[in-house]
Amino acid sequence: MRALLHIPESVFQENKLGVQHVMELFKAEHWKELNEIVVSRDHFGAPASKFGEEYWDLSSYVDTKITNKKGIFFSEIASEYLSMEMKLICFYWMYVAGKPRTGPVIKTTTLISRHSKLNQVFKFLDSYAFKSVETLSHPLVFSEFCSYIQNQQYSIGNCEHIFIIVANLRRATGVLPFAFLSPTDQTPKELAKEYAAKDKIKRDQFYAIPTRLMELIYGKALSIVEALHPHRDLIHSLLTDLHDNYLLGKKEVDEKIDSGQWQWLKKGDPAYRIEVSKFKPSKDFEIIESYIQETPLATLAPTNGSKFKGWITNVQTACYVVCAAFTGMRRSELYGLTADSFKTRIFNNQKYYFLQSQHHKMMQGRPQTCEWLTVPIALKAIELAEALSRNMRSQLLIDGDPIRVHISDCLWLNQCRKATFPKVRFEGSLRTHFNQIAKAAGAYITETDLDEFKLINPNCNPQHADEKIQLGKLWPLTSHQCRRSFAVFAKRHDLCSSVAIKQQFKHLDVPTSDWYGEGGLDSKLSYFQLDVELKGFLRDVQHEMVTEKIHDWLNSKDELYGKMGRSIMKERKTTAQIFSSWDHVYGLVKSGKLNLVGTLHSYCLAGYDCQMQKVSSPAACFTCENQLIDKEKAKNWFQRHKWAKEKLLYLDSVGELTASGYSHFVTQIKAAEKVMHHFKIPFSKLKMDGTKYEQI
Repeated sequence: MRALLHIPESVFQENKLGVQHVMELFKAEHWKELNEIVVSRDHFGAPASKFGEEYWDLSSYVDTKITNKKGIFFSEIASEYLSMEMKLICFYWMYVAGKPRTGPVIKTTTLISRHSKLNQVFKFLDSYAFKSVETLSHPLVFSEFCSYIQNQQYSIGNCEHIFIIVANLRRATGVLPFAFLSPTDQTPKELAKEYAAKDKIKRDQFYAIPTRLMELIYGKALSIVEALHPHRDLIHSLLTDLHDNYLLGKKEVDEKIDSGQWQWLKKGDPAYRIEVSKFKPSKDFEIIESYIQETPLATLAPTNGSKFKGWITNVQTACYVVCAAFTGMRRSELYGLTADSFKTRIFNNQKYYFLQSQHHKMMQGRPQTCEWLTVPIALKAIELAEALSRNMRSQLLIDGDPIRVHISDCLWLNQCRKATFPKVRFEGSLRTHFNQIAKAAGAYITETDLDEFKLINPNCNPQHADEKIQLGKLWPLTSHQCRRSFAVFAKRHDLCSSVAIKQQFKHLDVPTSDWYGEGGLDSKLSYFQLDVELKGFLRDVQHEMVTEKIHDWLNSKDELYGKMGRSIMKERKTTAQIFSSWDHVYGLVKSGKLNLVGTLHSYCLAGYDCQMQKVSSPAACFTCENQLIDKEKAKNWFQRHKWAKEKLLYLDSVGELTASGYSHFVTQIKAAEKVMHHFKIPFSKLKMDGTKYEQI
């Protein structure tokens, strides 16, 4: 059987037959044959895991650059039959029913995540000595299970995911050889709200960083990148020499072991590393000193070998922070950055900077190549990170192992021990060095920071926040905080719209982007104070401007258009005496009897009583009795006519013009032509073959 990230129909049918065979073996209790079924393979097609094994190796089906979870365990379940049931469910999810509502495809990372929740269900069954998951169908057993979950003191999100897994089991009834019928009508969300820990009912949104702390941390990361970027090639040469020095020592020791001269030592012994260190031609500190003496690095880099290694990781972390801070990328997307990720584009004579990476979220099969808008300093961060990882990437590239070759373009590698291959850094390593950067920046929390934290993080769980965010403590930086802070800062300072954040963050909808920007608008409004006197002054100015417009229309001979415009032109002689007084018109405006709102194409004398639902299609306003168009607004109709013509002809040229699209643009074009004809504005009529479209 073959497990692919995207399953062609032929493979799906093949897998379906294989799953039916597995189900039959389970029903017949042919355990020996069932245990020999291959459930996963390596990159070369050889079996990696079999059904009966306690660990299923799925490393060939996940991107090892973005996750360190490469398989699933079944060793926590003592009951052999329960363990077999759990394996069968995971096997079913893996090959057939990943998402019953949307199709059979399931990401391996989703399977691994589901397994961790399914494990909670089977640990309950195992601890109470129940024989099968079918017993969970009994109301008393299900009630006991809910109490078990409640005793675990899980958060509402964790609880909901567990109950969603239970719902998935119910949907699998009829396919699996055992059945589960839910004894409750409550939804997973309702069950989670009832049985989650009382202090964890409120979901804890990732934190946005208060401004002062953000400036300190980001500023420190930027200063590290700026200071070391000019010396990146020197650092690379130094790291290469340190590794070559180790290889020479290793070669000496290996020759003594292989020749039989040293029979007392084996390559896996703890003393092996000590002997290699003794036989290195030079000490690490000697190599470091030879490179950095009489250079600016002499005051920046430590000469001690182990401290220098930690310093390099710290510099790499600073590069990571810069890329995260100025793009808002997810961690998985940051791990897709490569040496040539920095791109530039020129639009309308304006130069823009991008980071190119892989987008994995909600993507089936291969990730999608995307770009994130950024700032020029990101280029220095990428180039510095590339130099720091160049030697490690070379080691992985020449090894030949498919997994190592795959991660050989990743910039965020670490090699704790030179005897082992470099590995991708993960959140634990990052957080340690996040703290070091924050400490070096002096990012300790003050009262002002706490006040701002509460303002820009309205959706945080107060209990959790009080534990993590404390006065005088170091700010606990994480990767995702950079993403939240990006959205909040953009909202707070009107740098971009929610739609732009959606595009930058690769969200599926705008509400998700608004959720990420929660707190930004509140913090913006907090800086505004109500000035009653100024507000009154602005209102008076607005009344005067509206009065000036209406008085001019009523008492001049200027051409007007629209139903209201024509009405005013007809009534000018009869209303001249009544409305000739500016003060009289001002009184009507101030009392609200006359009102005026300008749109992009006309004036509306209904004021804000009109909901402006037709503004996006200006031609629709022609039926409104409150529309008025003067000479100034007529110029906008000329521009609208030009735009609608160009859009219509373009859609027609690429074969994407539909009847409804034709109708939408032609109505606007004809309306604009009426306006321009009335005001004697020269224009060229639309010329195109409209026989294949519905005529207006």
